[in-house]
Amino acid sequence: MNRETIAAIATPLGTGGISIVKISGPEAVAAVVPLFRPRNPQRKLQHLPTQTMIYGHIHHPDNGLLIDEVLLTILKEPRSFTGEDIVEINCHGGLQVTTAILDLLLQSGMRLAEPGEFTRRAFLNGRIDLTQVEGTIDLIHARTRRAARLGSQMMAHGIGVEIRRLADIGIELRALIEAAIDFGDDIEGAAPDMSLRDRITSELRLPVANLLRHYHDGRLLREGLRVVLAGKPNVGKSSLMNQLLNHERAIVTDVPGTTRDTIEESIQIDGIPIRICDTAGLRSSDDPLERMGQQRAHMAIDTADLILLMIDGSLPLDDNDRHLLGRLAHRSYVVVRNKIDLVSDADMLTVLDQTPLGGYLDISALDGTGMQRLKKRLLEAAGVDERAEAEACLPNTRQRELLKRALAVLTSAVEPVMGSESLDTMAMDLQDCQRYFNQILGIDVEQDVLDDLFARFCIGK
Repeated sequence: MNRETIAAIATPLGTGGISIVKISGPEAVAAVVPLFRPRNPQRKLQHLPTQTMIYGHIHHPDNGLLIDEVLLTILKEPRSFTGEDIVEINCHGGLQVTTAILDLLLQSGMRLAEPGEFTRRAFLNGRIDLTQVEGTIDLIHARTRRAARLGSQMMAHGIGVEIRRLADIGIELRALIEAAIDFGDDIEGAAPDMSLRDRITSELRLPVANLLRHYHDGRLLREGLRVVLAGKPNVGKSSLMNQLLNHERAIVTDVPGTTRDTIEESIQIDGIPIRICDTAGLRSSDDPLERMGQQRAHMAIDTADLILLMIDGSLPLDDNDRHLLGRLAHRSYVVVRNKIDLVSDADMLTVLDQTPLGGYLDISALDGTGMQRLKKRLLEAAGVDERAEAEACLPNTRQRELLKRALAVLTSAVEPVMGSESLDTMAMDLQDCQRYFNQILGIDVEQDVLDDLFARFCIGK
């Protein structure tokens, strides 16, 4: 464990009411003593108890020049976030004052903290596990209140509590198996082979499978539902995007092929982030620039969670529409009939007869008709399990991959094996499962995994 004392600005740089300079390490308190003059000279920093806040001033240690008036907080090991001595200097906001205080600290011999180093020290000192680190990342990068709430719950308990519960069950079952292997019938109440398989299934395999089912919910809250607007030129894709965003983002003209590239923006509906991608109109074309835009449109369609296939509701389906419908046959899509403001009731019946679609939404991207129904359909496509969200048992991508490995070995453990090797195989499978649970929590994790996680933090966190 690195025992250097580190310092960094913990608040965003720029003009503001308050800035915080954070220090952590064995020399955190001693390094501040030459700079800080408490209002009451009798109060010595070295002798103050943990969780103390004290008012005073920061002065230059060489010439006594006043830098700022501050509130200084002391948190002593092990009862601190990092598990080390921490000093937080709350000074006035502004780049000059904040950097002046940081410069004095660095000149005293401490080192500038690396991105995420405070959180990394908290993890290495056992103050938090890796799921809580990931919860902190989720909270910092949250784009909606629901995503922020998920991050907060992950930091507090969340999936880590469930993984520790499963790990304890695995340890108990493995102990029973090893006892049966070593002593067999000599141990009263030794669990028979089938009983162990039933317990592995009900107490480990099914809960792990349930966690995996909620990966999609977590991904939607963290990253958002990716919705791609597709269709032939001039069906109103750009108009719909502008209507969803409530401002003019995409250029709208009567000239077919105006949109030549993908345009992506984000909105949120009921706390779910929705990423809207407008695409070039899809039709046969010899224009090389238009064809490049269409290639990007197809790439966007291939990565979409949901495709809104737009058609002109004032016209019958044509070959372009039918071709796109066929291409999307095995994808998640909704047909959106636009321009219904141009269709009379009599004409609508004719259009309906010529529109062999199983389900569609009628809208007008011009006047907003049907937008509430469309937004409701987007939420239905997201389909987040509110109970799983409330319990914060929504694995991220790293956790999902380890849970998939755990599920594979648990499936192997309950498969019948003939002969005396049955219990040995179960014991080895549970040992592998335990390793995957440990890695979710941050035990025996490869260094590059940790480096990648902590690189996502800013300096000062």
